[in-house]
Amino acid sequence: MAAENGSLHPVDRRILEILQTQGRVSNVQLAAEVGLSPSAVLERVRKLEERGIIERYVTILDNRKLGLGTIAFVAVSLNLHHQDSIENFHEFVRASANILECFHVAGSEDYLLKVYTRDVEDYERFLLTRLTRTKGIDKVKTMFVLSTLKRETAMPLDGVPVNGKAKGSNGGNLDSASKCAAKRPRAARAAARAAARTRKRRPRAGK
Repeated sequence: MAAENGSLHPVDRRILEILQTQGRVSNVQLAAEVGLSPSAVLERVRKLEERGIIERYVTILDNRKLGLGTIAFVAVSLNLHHQDSIENFHEFVRASANILECFHVAGSEDYLLKVYTRDVEDYERFLLTRLTRTKGIDKVKTMFVLSTLKRETAMPLDGVPVNGKAKGSNGGNLDSASKCAAKRPRAARAAARAAARTRKRRPRAGK
């Protein structure tokens, strides 16, 4: 399992890599991918959820096909940094469905928002009737997105430290074949399983 220092077991890291790109993968398929039994993988996923490493499972929608093709990054500065003004702004952000992300940032501005709207006119309504009417806001600077060069949701795991020895479903160390199975591509593992089934069906000599 994951350690407190942010490191991950190699099997857990592979599980997370798969789930980040194939959120609907079945537990049986996931087990085949990492070379463990379904019950062992289910237990690993459950523990990753309990530790908060896996926060939730979502479906990613195409904003353009939903008519929300206008994206804006909005820098907001507060005029008063009193606790009530800050909490009032935070409450507005949490209640606004158009704001998908909000970051408290260092620099000349206080917050950076990512806002989705139908078009420029829809954003103007959001700006004039909602955002700028929020108590405590001093300045707003809008930057419209012209095009998206990259849009990823998967966290980079290559740099996450690896810890521990691989464990089997019974708590013991995985043998070298199982460790290799966790790294082999799906096609290679499928071929290995097919060969194993053929050997089991082959009659013994003299029978």
